[in-house]
Formats: sequence, C-alpha cells, structure tokens
Amino acid sequence: MRASAQRASEPRIALVAATTAFTLVILGTTVVNVALPSIRAEFGSSVAGLQWVINGYTLMLASLLLSMGAMCDKRGARPVMLGGVTVFVLGALVSLAAPSLAVLLTGQVLLGTGAAALLPASLALLSDAYPDDRRRARAIAIFASASAVAIGLGPVLGGLLIDSLGWRAIFGLDVPLAVIIGLLVAAHRPRAAPTLAKGLDGFGQVTAILSLGALTFAVIQSGSSGWLAAPVLGPLAVAVGAAFAFVAIERAGREPMLPLSIFASRAFNCSSVSGLLINFGVYGQFFVLSLYLQELRGLSPLQVGVVFLVQPGTAALTSLAAGAITVRRGPRIPAVTGGALATAGTLAIAGIDAHTPLAQIVGGLALLGAGGGLTIPALTTAIVSASARRRVGVAAATFTASRQIGGILGVAVLGALVGQPVGLPGLHTAVLVAAGVLAAAALLGLLVAPDGPGAEADTMTVIEAVAASEG
Repeated sequence: MRASAQRASEPRIALVAATTAFTLVILGTTVVNVALPSIRAEFGSSVAGLQWVINGYTLMLASLLLSMGAMCDKRGARPVMLGGVTVFVLGALVSLAAPSLAVLLTGQVLLGTGAAALLPASLALLSDAYPDDRRRARAIAIFASASAVAIGLGPVLGGLLIDSLGWRAIFGLDVPLAVIIGLLVAAHRPRAAPTLAKGLDGFGQVTAILSLGALTFAVIQSGSSGWLAAPVLGPLAVAVGAAFAFVAIERAGREPMLPLSIFASRAFNCSSVSGLLINFGVYGQFFVLSLYLQELRGLSPLQVGVVFLVQPGTAALTSLAAGAITVRRGPRIPAVTGGALATAGTLAIAGIDAHTPLAQIVGGLALLGAGGGLTIPALTTAIVSASARRRVGVAAATFTASRQIGGILGVAVLGALVGQPVGLPGLHTAVLVAAGVLAAAALLGLLVAPDGPGAEADTMTVIEAVAASEG
C-alpha cells in the first residue's frame, strides 16, 4: 500500500516542483523592476547600470534556453533542474549580499543562467511524470497558470518586500523557494531514461551569447555616447560578426541548437518577430514607467506594483478569449487586434507628465495587457501550426527566446532614450517609440496565418507550446 501511495505521489511532486520553478523564473523578470530606484539610490547607479541589472538576467535566459533544452534531452530533466536550482541559489545569494552594482549584475547573470535551465526542465519533468495525455493536459494547464499569477503578483510582492525590508529582500525570497524546488526534484524518480540523442552545440552557444551581449552593450552605451562613438561601433561590429558566425555554425553543424530550416515558413518568421516586438514594447515600458512613477511621481514600490497589476489582470482575461477566437477564426484576427490594443494603450500614456491622473496610466496599461493577452496565444498557435511536429519543441523555444530578446532590446533602447536623470522629453520619446514598435507588431499579425503544409498540431501539442512560450 505504501509503495502504491508513493508511486501515486510522484506526479504531484513533479507538478509542484515544476510550477514553483516556473513561478520563480517569471518572478525574476518582473519583481526587480520595482526595485530599480532603491538600487539606484544605494549604489548611485546610472540608468545604464539599471538596464544591465534587468538585462543581465534576461540575456542569459534568452541565450541559453535552446542549449538547456538540448541538455534535458541528453542528461534528463532531473539533473538539469537540480543544476539550475544550484546556480539560481548561488545567484540569489550573490545578489542578496552584493556590495556594488557590478556584483549585483554578476548575481543577475547567475540567476538568468539558472532560470534558463529551470524553464525547459520544468516542462520536461511534467512530460515525464504524466505519460497520459489527458492528465498531462490538466497538469500543464496548472503549470501555465503560474505565469499569470507570477506576472500579476510579482510587482506587488516585490513592492511589499521593498517597503518593509529593503530591495535585497526580493532576492532573499528566492533562496527558500529554490531550496524547496531542489528537495522536491530530488524526491522525484523519472519514469523514462534520457534519450542521449542530441549533443550540445557549444560553438553556436558561445557566438549566440557574444552577439546578443555585444548588441545589448552597444544599445545601452548609445544613450550616453551616441551611435557613432567607438564604444558603440566596436560592440556593434562584434555583434554582427558573431551573428554571421552563429549562422555559419548552425548551417554546417550536424546537431545545431537552432536548425535554420524552421525559418522556411513566413508564418513562423512573422510570428517570431511580432512576439519580439510585443515584448520590446511591454518590457521597455515597464522599465521606464517604474522610474517615472517612483522618481517623478513619488510613488512607493508597493504603489507601483499595484499600478502595474492591471496589465497582467487584463492579459489573463483576454488570453482566454484569444484561444477561442484562434480555434474558430485562426491566429490573424487576435494577433492584429491585440497589437492594435497594445498600441492604443501606449499612445494613451505617450504625453504623461508629473500631474497626469493615475487613472489614465492605469487605463493605458489595461489596454497594453489586453493586447498582449490576445496576441501571445495566437502567435504561439501560429508557431506550432507552421512547424513540423518533430520541430515543435525547438520552434516553441525559439519563440520564447525571441520574446526574451525583445525584452532585452526594449529595456536597452527605451532606457537609452529616457536619459539621465529621467526627464519628460526622453520619456515621451521612449513611449512613442514603443507605440511605433507595437504598431509594427500589429501589422505583422496580418502575415501569421500558416502558409504551408505544416503538421496539424493536436490540442496537447498546442498546450505544451503555449506553456513553454509563457516564459
């Protein structure tokens, strides 16, 4: 009887571990935004330094995602997840005790590295724990819902911790959660052995990180040096050279981390770029609005978290409608409508000043969230429908990485435009740029309908891909 009960508990252990890990990864992308002015006050940081605090995490998450997925195939989800937990705890401890901004950035890089392992390993852990399609569908639905909860509660929880205990407390929270995840994963016994079928594309991984890191550095540096300065042109050249090297390596490799054949579909390409642009507008605006609300309006971190809560709230509501519309009418209508709503929400706050009613800002964020909630599920479905079944996993991971890259560039570009100290002219320019980018995402939505005979994805495949893309 005891052995039977223990076997029955295994899937639930995996579900709790995976959902908690997913929540932890998403919190890492949201909770730090409300801490930026407090970090700046302690370390005397520039806006560029704050940009790196955000992008250090996201850069590693975006760059390592595909390789960590391959590592799950090669080694199994359990050891990858335990390794991710270990690195995540180390990053949290470094950030918690950071005596300088440089050390804090090191901690963020470690946290992003751990998160890149946790995200694909969590989904792989669930797939192993629930071999039955119906039970797995229910488990992954719970897993995916953790994203909405984490996005919504992250800024509020972060604000509460910062107001009560200071900004370091947001990293202190990571440690016990990560330890709990590690204990749960250690108690889980995998059903299936890893396939050992796929190697790791080390050279491709190095060039990917180099290209994205150099590009991020150049864009951030442009805010203080200008686009024609040597500290900008040099990294831009490195970024372009590394990008060409990455393409050459992926084309020639027998086991590339990113098979270039997936880019043969117009729908896939347009969906990926549209997802990148959506995250550019959303993440970039969260960065500059957090500075505006605290430094120019005098709101506390908790109050900022409450203001930001409306965006994931409306996103959660419209994402439900997006699924129904996509099933009946295809991805084009929700993708275009969502991009248009996000653009309208951004334009609603384009001219804000020190006396703009908070209701106007909340209304703009509500439209921004509604637009994102419509767009991302539709784009994910388009990605899945445009990909052969054997490529759905890498397609979903590529879409997730493209969205993270969009967030990196949004923080870098809009942060460079907002200036130092934060001023209204720079803020207005940044928000207008975000509106233009979101409008471009809406136009790309016209081209996301599948354009080829890609494999029909069953409901289970779509659910898994949506869950993966929510990171």
